Amino acid sequence: MSLADIIQIIIGVLSLVATIAVSFLIYWLQSRHEKEIQKLQCEKERIALQEKARLFLIDNQEERDYLPWCIIAANLHPLEKHTRKIYSEYCRCSEELQNEILNQAGYKIKQFTGKYLLQGCIDKLQQDIEKYNLGRDYLYDGAKYFHRSYDRYRELEWNGTPNIFEPINKENRLMMILNVAQISIGEYIDEYFYYFVDKKMDFDKETPIPPIDYVWEYQSLAHTREETVCMWMMELVENIATIINNKFGEDVDCQFFLEYTDAQAETYEDKYYETVQALYNAYYTSVVAS
Repeated sequence: MSLADIIQIIIGVLSLVATIAVSFLIYWLQSRHEKEIQKLQCEKERIALQEKARLFLIDNQEERDYLPWCIIAANLHPLEKHTRKIYSEYCRCSEELQNEILNQAGYKIKQFTGKYLLQGCIDKLQQDIEKYNLGRDYLYDGAKYFHRSYDRYRELEWNGTPNIFEPINKENRLMMILNVAQISIGEYIDEYFYYFVDKKMDFDKETPIPPIDYVWEYQSLAHTREETVCMWMMELVENIATIINNKFGEDVDCQFFLEYTDAQAETYEDKYYETVQALYNAYYTSVVAS
């Protein structure tokens, strides 16, 4: 092989190496440029998302306390038009925007999915109703009277339930001082747990009436209008779940807790979501773990 041939081979090899090096450099520069463009685009989208969330909170300032119930609305009924404006507005947002709204509003929880979770919580509640002898279980047929509060009567005005129940401890000094003759069903359930379930009083033959039976029998719910049945069912479910959670609940799971605000139920829809909030806070973690 002549010197000229050797030189030609070396030149060819160097040319090939240079071509590969230049091609790699061009690819690296192009990739870097694309990443920079992608980074800029992501930053632009992030800023736009933050701005949309900020405007949402400004536009719905008067109803901001209803955000925890918005989370439930988007979880259970994301494709429906709601009676409260903020519910519908929130459901129109993407999940990414919903999470940014919650973040800017100071909530730790993120939007979640899974309608089966509600039935799981109701199942847990039914177990506790039996465990603590709270009365006959009227959450049959998939808790139909509870769900009809939303399905059929969501637009009805919510005025609360009257204080018409006899206290279990009629010699309670505070009640005697305040001249309280009748109490709410929530107060009755609380007394029932304290005096009967926790055995803070001795009862002979006249044991307290289980709260569910008290409502059902003394309000003649078997012979009244369905919306009245739904009204009492929500009240019972919320108070039982809340009291059980307060008395026996474990430490709050920071990743899931629907915070309580100053939101006030004004319609059956509001009350339904408020009741679901109590159910989720009491049983969600155990349902997911099971």
